[in-house]
Amino acid sequence: MELSKSWFLVTCLLGTCLPQSQGKVYPRDIHPNTPKFRRIWGGVESNTGPNFGGWLLRILNADGNFICGAAYYAPVIVITSANCIYPYSQSLEGVTVEGSAFSECDRENVADIETVKFPAKFIYQKLYMDVAVVRLREPVMGRLTEFIRLCTVKVQPKMQLVVFGWGFDSIEMYMPSPDPRNATVTIISDKECKRTFKSDIELSSTSICASQPKNSRQCLYDGGSPLIYGKELCGVVSFGSYCGDTSIPGMYTNIRRVRKFITDAEKSINGEDINSSTTLATKVTKKTKTKSNATMKSMKKPLYRSVMVDPMEC
Repeated sequence: MELSKSWFLVTCLLGTCLPQSQGKVYPRDIHPNTPKFRRIWGGVESNTGPNFGGWLLRILNADGNFICGAAYYAPVIVITSANCIYPYSQSLEGVTVEGSAFSECDRENVADIETVKFPAKFIYQKLYMDVAVVRLREPVMGRLTEFIRLCTVKVQPKMQLVVFGWGFDSIEMYMPSPDPRNATVTIISDKECKRTFKSDIELSSTSICASQPKNSRQCLYDGGSPLIYGKELCGVVSFGSYCGDTSIPGMYTNIRRVRKFITDAEKSINGEDINSSTTLATKVTKKTKTKSNATMKSMKKPLYRSVMVDPMEC
């Protein structure tokens, strides 16, 4: 899979155009308690091998078929579109999340979904608050797997962002790619967006509107797939558009506008994990011998180190 010229152009414009050879392979898989800052995606220059970064995920149904694109945010937390995942949320048996970056050391990088959290004001097939926080039963494995930061910039008209996908939205025009692709989209104003849609769709304060590539074969609009600016997740593919008619703008959820929901859901999930761990620890607590100072010091060493290692050293 080759990185498109538009990807390199945009990343250069965003200040992240550096040699790709400086890749990073992590020495261990992600653990439920891995701090986010130790596995944060460093931009295209930090990628190892032919991939877009270990944060890019896809959600599959029980038959292994594509459902949604997604972004890896924390050890057991994935971000996607609420409209995309909602039809599957009542029966999650067999629904999994799969990574898109693999190393020679990886046996698998698939994780089961435990629950999906939706905003209280989300309404199916509406644009407002179209975001979902997916809670995994265990982290996605992989020595290249990593997290992406939430957007900190204000997305404005004329900005160029990069969207990812596999082309499942365009399956009637051409076969989806087994590997993810990317495309550059340009943000347009709400006024211009409303003029295009007229009364066909009700725009939302949590949405971003962007022009699609003129060539439908370059268009990517897989629900839940990430929209990034620099090294940050700034949007996810919402609904209301399709690649069959690229004159219709693409609609994306503005991550900066829904950030509070994501961070509140993260706190709730982390609180659940802490309570669960505390309960378990209480049940198995027993008297133990006092550990030596040397032993205590070794226990305080960090479990994870973001170091450069040879991908063949498994």
